[in-house]
Amino acid sequence: MQIDDLTAGLSISFIIHLNNEELQFESRILEVYSRRHTLLAEGVFTDDKIISFRGKGLLVDLLVTLSDDKPQLFKNVTTNVVKRADGTLCYTVFSIAGSKTYNRRQSYRCYIGIETAIQCGLNRSAHNVIIKDISYNGFAVVSKEDLELGVNQTVHAVLNDHLEETAENFNFHLYGLVARVQELENGLFLYGCRLSNPVPGLEQYIVKKERAVLRKRQLS
Repeated sequence: MQIDDLTAGLSISFIIHLNNEELQFESRILEVYSRRHTLLAEGVFTDDKIISFRGKGLLVDLLVTLSDDKPQLFKNVTTNVVKRADGTLCYTVFSIAGSKTYNRRQSYRCYIGIETAIQCGLNRSAHNVIIKDISYNGFAVVSKEDLELGVNQTVHAVLNDHLEETAENFNFHLYGLVARVQELENGLFLYGCRLSNPVPGLEQYIVKKERAVLRKRQLS
């Protein structure tokens, strides 16, 4: 599929690759410019300012949600902030390359880096870990000690975070099953977990967290 084949009104996501982090922002197609490999998309705002998806080392992919087909991913698109005749700020998105089918199970992770304690199985004793990252369907923790966890063992972690940008406090209880165990080169242990159930409010938190991270990167 080419970007010219898309239509106005489709839901899209900008997937931002910055260093080793991946951020995702929701938008919508406003117009498609036929034979110009370009479309116009709604702006993404934080603190009433549009986010510019441009910067050193920053790459942008475009994920398109289709009602009658699998999602399509356009790699390494070019975006520019433009102002419409009515003064509305939005993006032009340009891509010559065709899309590839996207697997939703490959969920992008939002970096967290917050210390917490987790409980494993029925054991009530707590272990100190760092929540490395989180996605809509899972999370990963890093421990200095081998927790001797196996695949499909249950874990319970609490995520507390304060976002200065929005002056909001977030608190989530994360119940999951271990899906991956990895001993890292620095002697730490990583445990990737699938969430057992959807967590209310988690999607909104991830969106706000990603916007705050990108904003800080652009100001630094």
